[in-house]
Amino acid sequence: MNKSYLINNRNKKISIIYLLILIVLTIFILIKLLGLYFFNEVINFKNIVYDDINSSFFSRIINSMNPSVEYYLKNNTKSNSEISNNNKIEVLYGYNIPLISFMLNIRDYTYSTVSENFPRINIKDNKIKNELEHYEHDESFFATHTLEEQTPVINVKNYTLEQLNNFGFLQSNLYTIDKSINLTKQNFPMDKFLSKDMSINMNDKGPKVLIYHTHSQESFVDSVKGNKEHTVVGLGDELERILEEKYNIEVLHHRKEYDIINGKIDRNEAYQRIEAPLKSIIKENPSIEVLMDIHRDGIKGNFKLLNEIDGKSTAKIMFFNGLALYKVMPNKYVTDNMAFSLQMQLKANELYPNFTRKIYLRGYRYNLHLKPKSLLIEVGAQTNTVEEAMNAMEPLARILYEVIK
Repeated sequence: MNKSYLINNRNKKISIIYLLILIVLTIFILIKLLGLYFFNEVINFKNIVYDDINSSFFSRIINSMNPSVEYYLKNNTKSNSEISNNNKIEVLYGYNIPLISFMLNIRDYTYSTVSENFPRINIKDNKIKNELEHYEHDESFFATHTLEEQTPVINVKNYTLEQLNNFGFLQSNLYTIDKSINLTKQNFPMDKFLSKDMSINMNDKGPKVLIYHTHSQESFVDSVKGNKEHTVVGLGDELERILEEKYNIEVLHHRKEYDIINGKIDRNEAYQRIEAPLKSIIKENPSIEVLMDIHRDGIKGNFKLLNEIDGKSTAKIMFFNGLALYKVMPNKYVTDNMAFSLQMQLKANELYPNFTRKIYLRGYRYNLHLKPKSLLIEVGAQTNTVEEAMNAMEPLARILYEVIK
């Protein structure tokens, strides 16, 4: 028997083995898909084929691809039987395979969402190719912009339309533009910003404002470690109380943490983790019109962002806009977002001069695509005290009320 015959025979056997493995895997996947559609299973592989397969292994693979999936499953208040078959497939595949979402006609899970949740996606725009994985709100404003650059040159209660249409004036007094982006006067259609109606329907039942914290662990110089009331979550509690008690605005405060992984602070994917829960909250509470992501800034040095309002030492605040300049992270509400922050800024200047820093603009979107009236707000910095930050909630609540009433 010659040697070449033995080699060819062995290769045929190996090919047959590989083919059998492929057939088994295909059958496995088909059974799983049928199981997802016809039975009550969500990412639970251990009952298929082998009873001792560790399903957490597969779950970890899915969760590593998109952390929002894990939070969706853990925090979904519905029982397993209440989640529709389409939703089960959506959870497992919808975030990860855009075509599945399209075929199921699920609008929430679009290509752009997938791109944002897969920051290392291979894209052609070299300008942002290396930045997508770092699009987190990194709180490094003071690394590239001094306090003077973030402070209005002049403080006036009422701006004229001529001033607002002057790009140089906007840069000096209303906006800090991150050095990573280039904007022109065309990015600031003031007529649209000023004419947008920001009022909300106060008559319908249900919460009107959703307060949440992408970075829930941000605290202050005298915060007691482990005390949520001494973090930005405590600020959310106080803002909720004032809006409901003083202005009769129903608020939903989402206090869950998305920047803690295995007991340690990890903000690398906080915006991705919180996106799916926010969508679920909005879907379950259609009365919500305003989203407020409360943060605390980080600065270099020991100076404080401080003002005095009604005799109280009060931390300064800053409104923040993500402009969604990159195609993989679109936001159809950018104009509305910017109109909202501008109207809040103008009202703040009218009621509490020197209370706000200039509006900060960056190129990403920070989940501001979820609602037209979405705000990201920086309250003071790590050098401020808890009391100074808390004191900022009263004027912030009044500013919001005046804009949306």
